[in-house]
Amino acid sequence: MTTKHFQNLLLSYLEYLFHDTSRLVYNAPKWMMEPNPEAILLDCGCNNGIYSRSLAELLGTKTVIALELNLQLAKEAQANNVVVLRTDLNAPIPLEADSVNVLTAFNVLEHLVETELFINEIYRIITPGGYAIINTPNLASWHNIFALLLGLQPFSGPNITSMTESDIPIVRRMHRRAHGLLEDVEEISPLAPERHRHIVVVAYRSLIKALRRAGFVIEHAVGYGYYPLPPFLARMMSHVDPWHAHHIVIKVRKPL
Repeated sequence: MTTKHFQNLLLSYLEYLFHDTSRLVYNAPKWMMEPNPEAILLDCGCNNGIYSRSLAELLGTKTVIALELNLQLAKEAQANNVVVLRTDLNAPIPLEADSVNVLTAFNVLEHLVETELFINEIYRIITPGGYAIINTPNLASWHNIFALLLGLQPFSGPNITSMTESDIPIVRRMHRRAHGLLEDVEEISPLAPERHRHIVVVAYRSLIKALRRAGFVIEHAVGYGYYPLPPFLARMMSHVDPWHAHHIVIKVRKPL
């Protein structure tokens, strides 16, 4: 087996693990959400709005609002029948206090600078008794720790420039392939940097502490992905040791 062949096999295996983790993460609302046709859903960082619509269907509501900074993505979300407010989530959210029943923020926290402000803001705008489901990479995952032991930036960031410029070649290839970019070009991706750069990446316990400090009650805190273990072992270890899993999915509630 040549070195190139081995690298391609390894890349395929890691992509398989990553896609399995992503599937579990994005399916988490299926068992975390509470059907409520009267609910107002707010999806933070909605991308093209397709996932926002699927979340609204799970909830059983037709009232879905989304927040998105990127102009092109906001236009795509509007084309997918999502009401979009263009706003920077590093700033106060332009909604009234106690105005949404359910809030989702998937792959948002790691792109923000003002993490604590965002957490306080979502607490402010959620109605008493309402809840939020948040997903973000875990800085304390074992593969990030391994990268640091090698003297490299963690796989999940924070990034100096972009994940497309990762210090670790196979991570760089994975991320570029996921976004349809050339694998061997050295320059930084011309796509919007907020889509590629992880700025503040939190650890499992630190995120729970920050959410509690804002006033939330933690209802579920789940880990997904435990690299380089295959899916059946990863699920077992993520359950036993969520503190070192790749992704964190947390459901929190604002007390009555």
